[in-house]
Amino acid sequence: MAPIAFLKLINPLRWFRRNAAFHAIHPAERFRDLIERERSRTDRTGIRFSLVVFRLAARKRDSYRTLHHLVGLLTSRARTSDEVGWFDKTSLAVLMIGSGEADAAKFGQNVIATLPEGVAVPMVSVHLYPNKRGGEEQARLGKEAVTEAGSVAANPPTPTSENAGVPEEAAMPSVFFRQLPLWKDILDVILSLIALILLSPLFLMIAVYIKIADPGPVFFRQYRMGFRGKKFECWKFRTMKVDNDAAAHEEYLKSLIKGGDQAMIKLDARKDPRIIPLGWLLRQSGLDELPQLINVLRGDMSLVGPRPCLPYEAMEYDQWHAERFDSVPGLTGLWQVSGKNRTTFKDMMRFDIRYSRRMSFWMEIQILFKTFPAIVQQLRDHRAKARGKPDEENSVVEKETT
Repeated sequence: MAPIAFLKLINPLRWFRRNAAFHAIHPAERFRDLIERERSRTDRTGIRFSLVVFRLAARKRDSYRTLHHLVGLLTSRARTSDEVGWFDKTSLAVLMIGSGEADAAKFGQNVIATLPEGVAVPMVSVHLYPNKRGGEEQARLGKEAVTEAGSVAANPPTPTSENAGVPEEAAMPSVFFRQLPLWKDILDVILSLIALILLSPLFLMIAVYIKIADPGPVFFRQYRMGFRGKKFECWKFRTMKVDNDAAAHEEYLKSLIKGGDQAMIKLDARKDPRIIPLGWLLRQSGLDELPQLINVLRGDMSLVGPRPCLPYEAMEYDQWHAERFDSVPGLTGLWQVSGKNRTTFKDMMRFDIRYSRRMSFWMEIQILFKTFPAIVQQLRDHRAKARGKPDEENSVVEKETT
């Protein structure tokens, strides 16, 4: 028997059979695409899905041994509707479509309980989408947890003031988001530093004018919703009088969101008594947003991305709108160079989500180069409107060619 056992050990067919299960495992990039697809489907159908993540041991020797057993168990126990893939370099995950938290936790417990003795037990976490409790539902399982039949230690964090007022869907755990590319951070830091240096004389001129035009602070600071639904303090040049009432703006935003086909046109700043003299020009030209270059340096914003929305605006969002929080808000973006005031609220959301899904270095450069012509066109449209001339282009939404 010993020689036969030895022949089985060196048989190359045995190695191929042992590793055949790896062909059913999706690569990390493909698995991320599947998660995004299910997020979009869930946002529209309301059918939840669960993500069971198996994090391997830190030691390579232990993780290699566990990996061979774990891959076989996951591919054999997963349903035909489930997807198995690499979550990151040290983790495998199962995307359980249509399963709740209890079923996903039970699946993780059964997999761990089936591992042979002496194998390093991976750390297992269960994540539910969408999480109506506004935090990360995570059940950590181990050998000792399996002995407690069906018990799962769910310990969601208590919502903090940082996420107060954030729609529940925007506060999703980080496992459902893609990691932002490193080149984007590098590009933001370099270009924002150059812009701050070159535009410093313009900053000074605008600051002096605001002080002369209306007494009060030069800068206006306001909390906005940023990356993954986190609040941050946004900087702008003040274009409104001190202690103005924001109720009219809030009601107007709500009407745009609920209006559906209503164009995203700002309130007429020329006739708004809250605006300081020539404040409309600063707003239409985007010069009032130049201090947000400071936010870019701080990492709260990016040069390119969705516009940062207000907390009370985010509270009006539908579930599928929360996908715009997948990317860092920006000074300019795909929506801003694709028609902006000639588009509806739903169009804006679709542009923002399209950018977050197709983000690339080439797209970033294209949007930056299109920003200035878009601002010029916006000023022309505003001037034509002020003169009472119809703008034929306003009825046509510019096609996105990026």
